[in-house]
Amino acid sequence: MKHSQNDEEKKNTIVDQVEGGLKKSAHVIKDKMPNPVSKIIRKADDPQEATEHAKDEMSDQAGDFFREQFEKQMQSKIEDMKEELQEKTSANADHVHSKAEEVKGKVQEHLLEFKDKLGSVKESGEQIQDSISENSSSSGRVKGANDIKGVSHIKSSASIKGPKDIKGLSSIKTYHS
Repeated sequence: MKHSQNDEEKKNTIVDQVEGGLKKSAHVIKDKMPNPVSKIIRKADDPQEATEHAKDEMSDQAGDFFREQFEKQMQSKIEDMKEELQEKTSANADHVHSKAEEVKGKVQEHLLEFKDKLGSVKESGEQIQDSISENSSSSGRVKGANDIKGVSHIKSSASIKGPKDIKGLSSIKTYHS
């Protein structure tokens, strides 16, 4: 009997050890499990309720996962579009600068042409002024308002010559007579 009593003591100690190990493992697993699993274990009182809570948690987790994946894809697409926009912006800037240089050159050419034409207009204006000053009277005096004839200088009908005042053939002096 000693043998059976020893065996029972060993069984009890082994069972106790296994039971204690399971409790410790369950406690460690509960602490180390991901958050949704520990939520399910806390909410559920029986296996059927745990299954329902697990479905709810899985759908929530799947929704969160798909939302995160969608956000990551959108962010990567936004980054790609941003890079593409920056490339196009720099290409357009280069194009605008080259066109601006062309326009600047053309404007300078047109301004030089305008300057030449303006210089010729100035020269012709100076020539006109010189010719006007040469054509003016030698005294260089400009006529004033006093030099304009007034009403008193207009002849009246009495001062106009009549037919009697006209000279005839006899009053004309000739070199022969």
